Amino acid sequence: MLRDYDLNLLTVFDAVMTLGSVAKAADKLNMTSAAVSQNLSRLRDHVGEPLFVRQGRGIQPTQHAINMHKHVAEGLSAIRFGLEANTSFEPRTSTREFRIGGHAYFDLAVLPQLLSRLSDIAPRINVNLTPYEDNHFTPSQVLSERGADLFLSSLPISHPSIITAKVSEEALVVTYAKDHPRLKGKITLQQFFAEKHTALTSRRFGSFMFSNLIEKPLPARKVHYQSDSMLNLMATAAMTDLLCFTPKRLADLWAEKLGLNVQPLPFDIRPVPTFVCWHQAKQHDEGITWLREQIEDILQNS
Repeated sequence: MLRDYDLNLLTVFDAVMTLGSVAKAADKLNMTSAAVSQNLSRLRDHVGEPLFVRQGRGIQPTQHAINMHKHVAEGLSAIRFGLEANTSFEPRTSTREFRIGGHAYFDLAVLPQLLSRLSDIAPRINVNLTPYEDNHFTPSQVLSERGADLFLSSLPISHPSIITAKVSEEALVVTYAKDHPRLKGKITLQQFFAEKHTALTSRRFGSFMFSNLIEKPLPARKVHYQSDSMLNLMATAAMTDLLCFTPKRLADLWAEKLGLNVQPLPFDIRPVPTFVCWHQAKQHDEGITWLREQIEDILQNS
């Protein structure tokens, strides 16, 4: 029966499963490695099944542990979120601090507009964005571990505890310096691939995303400068003869300030979707619902 279990054992088990290491779990929980191992042994005795096996210098979860962890993680998340639930929310007087996870791109494309809006309607609220790589696995882990209240992703998340809503699609464009020595207006396909390019060292709008959005194979771009910052790429394009492949939203925000021309791409390419994701345990949190509505309005109407 549940009353026979020490829930602290499940917390230790969740930390080891999530971090993949007794030592890392011990650091996170402020325990010794020996104490973590003792807790795992006690839980194994309760369950009556092996949970981990030795592998090299570490441990490997058994299939029973993997199956069990899905339910344990969801239960612990529900308990944590329930204890933190805040059903009453008034934006103008609230002092809550919200955490958003997502690609660093959103720090440029969404956060400035969101903070400007909050300064008028919710002046005491704090919002932080923590950058994460855009993939299928990170959002569910971050949201389940309470690393973020909302996660902005270009990929739909398939996880039983995560709610995902597609809120916008974003066109991609090419930008280049207004005083570019060879380009003055709309770019042809031949011109695009004849010129030198910047490239993002990231999955969202980098070569991975580029190749997955085009309808048919295209020639390789001549990449002469790479950075993990889209703003760095645009600034470099403004000061050189390099082209910058960028989201239209970001180009509209920064092109005039940087002295860039903005032109459509000379080939067909699908728009990039944006999904807002949150944990189902926070579905009725009025503050998170309100923040989500602000972000969706910015993404859809700016």
